[in-house]
Amino acid sequence: MGDLNLASRSAEILKKCLYANIATSRDDVPWNTPVTALPDSGLNFYWSSWTLAEHSQNFARNSSIFMTFYDSTRARGTNNLMCLYLQCVAREVSDPDEARKAFGILYPGEDVDLENFLGEGVKRIYCAEPRKAWLNCLSEKELEPTTLKMRTEVPISDIRNAFF
Repeated sequence: MGDLNLASRSAEILKKCLYANIATSRDDVPWNTPVTALPDSGLNFYWSSWTLAEHSQNFARNSSIFMTFYDSTRARGTNNLMCLYLQCVAREVSDPDEARKAFGILYPGEDVDLENFLGEGVKRIYCAEPRKAWLNCLSEKELEPTTLKMRTEVPISDIRNAFF
């Protein structure tokens, strides 16, 4: 499958899957949490969370995170090209203009109230900026003892172009 088809497949996954798993770590202790993560036009992913959540605390110390988007309703063994992996750098959104934009993405149609998301608020809006992306290229039914590669890299710029 060519890069453009892989990018289209990646964009299709992102359009269907509102939830991502975010993997973080602190002191070599892994943590994984599901969040609603939605992209902006630059393919940066936003979510909101409590500042004291484990994952929020983890990437405050280590900005490297890993996100996965996948269809959890698919039949077992049919996951070929059905999971998008993203290596990202995460950050807290502190700029009020960016927070307002992200709030609109996360809570469309709601009145923007950033009081809880900035300053002394107990929640934050976070942003993950993808650095690398992969699709799984084999289902578990296709694995053999000689299998060396289960993922294929997809350029972020191609996914962005296919998504928008």
